[in-house]
Amino acid sequence: MGRFLYKFTNREVRGLKNTKQKQNNIALTILIVALILIISVIMSFITVFLSQRTGSDKKEYTSSEITSQVIKKMNYDNLSEISSSNISKYYDIPEGTVLDCSMYISARTDNFTEIACFRLSSEDRQEQLMQAVNDYIAEKTTTYKTIGDNAYSMITSSRTDIKYPYVFVAVTPDSEAAINAFESIVSVNSDLKSS
Repeated sequence: MGRFLYKFTNREVRGLKNTKQKQNNIALTILIVALILIISVIMSFITVFLSQRTGSDKKEYTSSEITSQVIKKMNYDNLSEISSSNISKYYDIPEGTVLDCSMYISARTDNFTEIACFRLSSEDRQEQLMQAVNDYIAEKTTTYKTIGDNAYSMITSSRTDIKYPYVFVAVTPDSEAAINAFESIVSVNSDLKSS
């Protein structure tokens, strides 16, 4: 009988060990699943936070800030600012097309440098603004043909670049470099759309 009790006790002990091991395995599994869920929730919050933060950190420049920075980068001098209310004498822009605009022209009569920047009010207004820009450049091209080779060469090598919401116009001795300066200024906004 003592042997029987001994065997019964060993079986019981082995059963208890197996039950305890199963309980430990279940507890460990629950702990691992809980950690995975907690990490997933934390990662989701971090992703949402970073995406919101990135959006709010973006700088939207005024047109005046852009032209001022291009002038500085290009070391332009002797440029006169045209007040935004007088830009309509140069560009026939439909009302409500731009939020703001900035234009500089050479103060010297022998230099035909012009830069302009427009901030569109909405993307669907881009076509209207581009029509006004193209009309202005076409008119200047006709006028500059009679002035001389330097003026005509500059207007025919003018460049326009669109990085929504901005449209930048460069009529300079090196319009490509002015466009590159413009692009480097607005490139900090990764959501800008190139055209």
